[in-house]
Amino acid sequence: MGTTVRETTREVTTGDHAWLLALISQDLDQRIGAALAPAGLSVEQWRALEHLAGAGPCTMSALGSTSTVAGASLTRLVDHLVEHSLVYRAADTADRRRVLVHLSSRGRRRVRALRPKVRTAEAEAMAALSDQERDDLARLLQQLAPSIDP
Repeated sequence: MGTTVRETTREVTTGDHAWLLALISQDLDQRIGAALAPAGLSVEQWRALEHLAGAGPCTMSALGSTSTVAGASLTRLVDHLVEHSLVYRAADTADRRRVLVHLSSRGRRRVRALRPKVRTAEAEAMAALSDQERDDLARLLQQLAPSIDP
């Protein structure tokens, strides 16, 4: 795969955690992006689809709160997914003033088809870790971001 691994030779100190997390995030995004490219999806679009697949219909603000995309960019992202029939917008039956974004049947099929490819990309990025270390990492990251529901 065309992913570039950055060699680091300096000792990691407490202040370097943000830098390391950013590098790891960038590497993961590149790997996942490569897995999604044949399907014509970006990492941000995938994250929106994956969130909707797990959480169900939600408002744009709720979708934005679980994403790195906000405001007009999020609207464009959802518009693109609507244009490709992967999601649709509909009024909330409990409150007709609210509009919810729903994953369509086509979107659900796309998520099911792509999820193994994304998981493979993630596993490749974490290949240097044992199963226990991966579990520990997931637990530690969840402690740092308790409001995130994967």
